[in-house]
This record gives sequence, structure tokens and C-alpha cells, in this order.
Amino acid sequence: MSRERRLAPTALRIYRYMVLRGGWVGVRELQRALGLSSPGLVAYHLARLVEEGLVERGEGGKYRVKAYVSVGVLREFVRLGRLVVPRYAFYATFIGVLTLLYAFLYPWYALSEPGLIGLILGAFSTASFIYETMRALREQ
Repeated sequence: MSRERRLAPTALRIYRYMVLRGGWVGVRELQRALGLSSPGLVAYHLARLVEEGLVERGEGGKYRVKAYVSVGVLREFVRLGRLVVPRYAFYATFIGVLTLLYAFLYPWYALSEPGLIGLILGAFSTASFIYETMRALREQ
């Protein structure tokens, strides 16, 4: 059975917040940041996350992510060391760079009538991926 099925939606929200924030966090900070009703509720879900081996408790009652698992909305993110970046940011960068290279390396063709279609498609694709990147960041 996957971790996603065993954890409650609130535990997944806590875990997602901790992954995207990074570092040590306290119970009260999680309660305030996620708008949860009580510190006891947060402590309960943190205990479940500790049982699953996803989170560890440190000195002073603070917690941090111990194991990164791509669950829920985190599937839209890529982890680069300690940095968590939206997957669509890579796509936007790749398509944007290709479109710019096309325009600068082949300006005589890119500015012709058939070549403009490629520029328009590249610009539209880049804008779409930027939009998805912003949406993923807002959902965090």
C-alpha cells in the first residue's frame, strides 16, 4: 500500500508544507501556516509522519523532513538537493531557450510567414509552462 493511501489529507498537507519550506518547523508554526484548528491536531499528524519515517523530531520539539516522497501536489515538483522546483519551470526554460535560439540563429526564416508559426507556437508553449509553474507555486 502506498504512503498516500495511509496518510490523511491533513498529514499530506503538513508534509507538503514541510518539504516546500525546508528546515526545522514547530507545531505552532505549522498550525498557523496551514490554518489548522489546534496544535494537538498538528502533533497527531506529525506523529503519523514520524511513524512512516518521513519526518524526524529534533531537539526543542521541532520537526524536519527525513525522507522525500513524491506524493500529491509534490509530483509537480523536482528536488535538486535542498531546492524544490516546479517541474514546469524546466519545460518553460527549455522551450523558451529553443524559441530564442531559433529566432536569433535563423532570423531570415523565423521572420518569414511560415517561420512565424514556429515563433508563435514556441512563445505560446513557453507562456503555458510559465502559467503552470505559477499555478504550482500558488498551490504550495
